[in-house]
Amino acid sequence: MKLTIREMRDDYGLLEFEDVNYSFLNSLRRSMIAMVPCLGIHEVDFHMGALGSWTDEEGEEHEYESISAMFNEILAHRLGMLPVPTDADTIAAFGAALDDPEQQPEIMYSLHKQGPCTVYSGDLEPVNGDKSLAIPDPHVPIVKLGEGQAILVYARAIIGTGSRHAKWQAVVAPRFYEAQTVKISGSRAKELVETAGTGGFKKSGKAQVLKDPAKAYQAIRNLRRYHDDPKAEEAIEVETLTDHYLFEFETNGAVSAKLALEQALKALDSHCTEFVAGLEAAA
Repeated sequence: MKLTIREMRDDYGLLEFEDVNYSFLNSLRRSMIAMVPCLGIHEVDFHMGALGSWTDEEGEEHEYESISAMFNEILAHRLGMLPVPTDADTIAAFGAALDDPEQQPEIMYSLHKQGPCTVYSGDLEPVNGDKSLAIPDPHVPIVKLGEGQAILVYARAIIGTGSRHAKWQAVVAPRFYEAQTVKISGSRAKELVETAGTGGFKKSGKAQVLKDPAKAYQAIRNLRRYHDDPKAEEAIEVETLTDHYLFEFETNGAVSAKLALEQALKALDSHCTEFVAGLEAAA
């Protein structure tokens, strides 16, 4: 098997696999969805009752009431689906907590807002002031508070995996597809190459050939506009490469793309090792 990392950002990865079968890549895809550990909001405590006072335009004083347009259960769910930053050290320290609740971390967040305003994910702050634990995207709307409304909550983040709940699913839409090449020939080759819009075409005889699978994938998408043009279709030749795939995935910001890939592979290896050990014990 040959692996080429085509692109690796904090929240996105693009890999090129050669000499690999479909089954392995599907196992990796499922491992990314279900077995990458990360932190997630699991417990939310709402303060009930008065939350300070405010004065209206006529000078009368009123108390802020701990209430909003949403039920607390819905707010708790929205908070639970926010990605919580998780690094390799956190996973190493609390990985065993996946099977032992007593070893779960005590990572606390607080949120205190008074209306009228819109409450955003950035308003959920780590109690210990550690900025590395701040929610990655601070602009996710949580709830809109009206005049006299307020919210005060304390939330606890624990570690888990996507197999238990979607709030611990750090990897989003991992997918893979067969690698292809594109060959364009004929009198309209120049027009079609320009429409492909990817560059990278090289002359081969009287044709223009694009062998880069990542660029070819985008070129094929751009050339779909010619699906009802028989002459253009005749000029475009697409070849699918055997046991050659592109694999791409994104993360929700809880973990980096590189860490997600490493953890998915470790989990897959661990499960295979346990399976082999079980077979040997049963023999």
